[in-house]
Amino acid sequence: MLKIDSGRLHDPKILSPVEIAKECETRGRLIVQFSKPEAYTPAILASLNEACGLVKDRLQVRFFGHYGGRFDAMTLRHLPETRNLAVDCLTAIDNEEEIGRLPNLRLLDFGVFELDRPDFLRTIELRRLAQLSLGENRKRNFDLSPLADCELLDGLFIHGHSKGIGGLEGVPRLRTLTLSGYAKKHALNFVKDLSTLKDLKLILGGRADIDDLSSKSLENLHIIRVQGLATTGDLSRLPVLSSLRIEDQIQLKQVDLNGASLKRLALINCKNLAELPGLDKQDHLREFSVFRVALDLDGLRDREWPSATRSVRLFSGKNKWNEDAAAQLAARNLNEKGDLWP
Repeated sequence: MLKIDSGRLHDPKILSPVEIAKECETRGRLIVQFSKPEAYTPAILASLNEACGLVKDRLQVRFFGHYGGRFDAMTLRHLPETRNLAVDCLTAIDNEEEIGRLPNLRLLDFGVFELDRPDFLRTIELRRLAQLSLGENRKRNFDLSPLADCELLDGLFIHGHSKGIGGLEGVPRLRTLTLSGYAKKHALNFVKDLSTLKDLKLILGGRADIDDLSSKSLENLHIIRVQGLATTGDLSRLPVLSSLRIEDQIQLKQVDLNGASLKRLALINCKNLAELPGLDKQDHLREFSVFRVALDLDGLRDREWPSATRSVRLFSGKNKWNEDAAAQLAARNLNEKGDLWP
């Protein structure tokens, strides 16, 4: 029996393509991962390649770790059926151009810290990729301009890289973008040219404001631990924004909602956030949740919520208050389970 932990099969001793296929059917997705060269023998790789052919992109093949050593991407010549590949959390790599020679690759997670190759993306057949994740390297120096060739790219994660990011304007199907560790010296104004973008996450990095962020298509915005962020500004520059989630922003004292028309709002661990001007105008708000904020929680508990509101979740630092508030809100039919955030 396969020993699977949290959807991952780690350094397996044997592999059965049929068993792998059954697990993918049951779970929807499975990761087979290897942390050291001796774990992937020719027999293991042959079986894994057969499994990839059976289940397509529901099986991710992952190479990570290799602590104290290097990953040789020549290994990938044994896996021509791979569609979903992660080569990440690595220090060093050899023959990285072999990734671009995989004939069926559709989804790629890549992160090698010591790789100093600004032209790496030019070694990848970008026209076939549907999803791409780029982890940081020491110099954060990938040239992103080749991404303009991504005809099918739907989801993109970038950590630390910014050179040539304007090339994303040429990506015709991009719906989801995550910028992690995006330096404050780099503008966000390129987002306005991403006409298909629906979901944007800003994680880490730093900037005092996001005033240069605008979009006519953006529906979901998620801001997490962006150092120094003191204001979200006038949200009318995001006219179709329906979901806003802000987490771990210690400098943020207010979020002005006057220019927004939201269906979901979550404010998590923003300890100095004391004002929400425009909340009374959010007639379409379906879900509202706050945790560890300086807002008047008693007032939020007792206010008259719009008829559209189905879920109100309020969390203070006191369990008794939280329990009483949840009971009162439930009595008013404001306890519907919230949707999953993108």
